[in-house]
Amino acid sequence: MAVRRREARTPRCELSLEYLPGLSLFESYSYPGIFYDQRLYSPNTLFLGRAISFKYGGMMELRHLRYFVAVAEELNFTHAAVRLRVAQPALSSQIKDLENEIEAVLFERGRTGVQLTRAGKTFYTRARNILAQAAAAANEARTAAGMITGSLALGFPSGLHLNYLAPVIESYRKTTPQVSFDFVHGLNTQQLRALREGRLDVAFVTLPAPLDGCAHRVILRVPFKVVLPTTHPLSKRARFELADLRGEDFVFCTRESRPEFYDEFFRQCANAGFRPRVVKEVGGYPTNMLGLTSVGLGLSILPHFQGVEQIRGIVWRPLSKPKLWTDFALVWRQPAASPVVERFVATAEKILSAPSDPDRAEL
Repeated sequence: MAVRRREARTPRCELSLEYLPGLSLFESYSYPGIFYDQRLYSPNTLFLGRAISFKYGGMMELRHLRYFVAVAEELNFTHAAVRLRVAQPALSSQIKDLENEIEAVLFERGRTGVQLTRAGKTFYTRARNILAQAAAAANEARTAAGMITGSLALGFPSGLHLNYLAPVIESYRKTTPQVSFDFVHGLNTQQLRALREGRLDVAFVTLPAPLDGCAHRVILRVPFKVVLPTTHPLSKRARFELADLRGEDFVFCTRESRPEFYDEFFRQCANAGFRPRVVKEVGGYPTNMLGLTSVGLGLSILPHFQGVEQIRGIVWRPLSKPKLWTDFALVWRQPAASPVVERFVATAEKILSAPSDPDRAEL
């Protein structure tokens, strides 16, 4: 069967519907100089004139975008394969198929890893937005049906902090078993950047911190104590004022690792009448400073978590003046948090409670 309409002098729209035994129905739309054809052997192809064609991505699926985003963020096929729980050859093949589909090279391959091309950087922004919109649409549909499902990417600065959240996570899994967790380690700056970029749903950070555009709830308040080597002459004292540590050697964090904490500590020492003599600065988490203290390099003032007394070669002593504490908070994006995030924060508030202590200095 064929239906055709054509004017003698000026080419206009041509519509043809043909049925071939053994093949499915296909359509053809023709305009001056442009031809659109949808067939089994040539799907979703737009022909411009007689020689130019443009494929607009008929074979692309969400999994291709997930694979691409993973490689773009890891910049390493092996690491991305582990993250996706797929075989590396299969991942490489899928990325190659995607590049063929969109007719653009997305990665520059090298011996030590890959880098995004200009096309890849542009595609990455769009791909992440599409995946986020698809996940949001699915979650909204499930929520409308009375279910809370999806995934929760949770940041944490150390194993000690994550262990503190263990009761919250356990309770949340019991009440919301359809939600899966992804745990992401990172310092304050790393977590907050990932949160704003949409790679984290909830961050667990130390305050103070720049929280513009975010909401937060304090769930943990930890006192600072003096930590000394067991061989230190002052290790027998029961407690300290900050002024008592004038003239001592300090092991402390780098300013780059925790600028707010670093500046506030030096301000408190200035208020006590001295500038601390820091003999060694170390980045990363405070456990690095504990190791240096345990071998006698110097003393420090650090947040005191339950269980850290088990580290050999150190003793903890209360700091009575000034009373220094640090707050740890869950942070999430505003204005609209997902039901997954709202339920997790509510669970944390129910199980954990930070004591109020207005007579303190916050670090």
